[in-house]
Amino acid sequence: MSIRSQTLQKLLRENIPGRNPLSVDPEKARELAADLLTRVEPIPGAERNDNCYHYTRFKGDSSADQPPTNAICCCVLLEESGERWYRDKTHLHLLRSPEQQLWVDLGRERSPNPISDIGEVVALIQAFLQRVEQQKAHTAKRKKQKELKIQAILAQVRKIAKEDGFDFATEVDTIKLKLIIPMSDQDNLAILIPFNRFKEVLPNLRTAIQALRETYNSGVRFKTNIKGDYRRYEWIRHQDL
Repeated sequence: MSIRSQTLQKLLRENIPGRNPLSVDPEKARELAADLLTRVEPIPGAERNDNCYHYTRFKGDSSADQPPTNAICCCVLLEESGERWYRDKTHLHLLRSPEQQLWVDLGRERSPNPISDIGEVVALIQAFLQRVEQQKAHTAKRKKQKELKIQAILAQVRKIAKEDGFDFATEVDTIKLKLIIPMSDQDNLAILIPFNRFKEVLPNLRTAIQALRETYNSGVRFKTNIKGDYRRYEWIRHQDL
């Protein structure tokens, strides 16, 4: 699921205000559920899910020492995932409580109020899907910005490596590029370049690398070993630049 629980809660508050909660018997609840599914089907990105895994979780189940629980009326799949697990999908459930009110469960977040009109649920679905699209656009923008930063860093590193004559390898995660430079057959130097400060770091990179290499070559030893097998890196030879 790409939307955080805090955002889901906000969407539920904004779209299910609870101004005039409906009171429905089981038959009316089924009619409203059918109406919701009919209105949802034309919406791109939303589809009914009659084989929802969580049906059993929400079905009425009463006992002598436990009151009846919410009964699921219908399920709508709003966000599919490439992962196989149910938790990686986002579902909307329409629930009927023992008090004969209709509630919404969105991505395992319960609406703070019962619904007053089935149109509220339709508006909630549309708002959720709009938020998903906004998040996708934001993620794509951040990915592009990150790729541009990586290319800028690599261009500078290649220039320095070619002119100063050293090999290097790199690793990238979500927040930084790790530049790995061999000092000897046993030792490697790792310099961390955070993406959010790369413009500050790059102008000083050559000076830092030269100073560290000179210090190492003078016989002074400092902790340079990287955990793991350095041979697994794809080393870029300065002769090839």
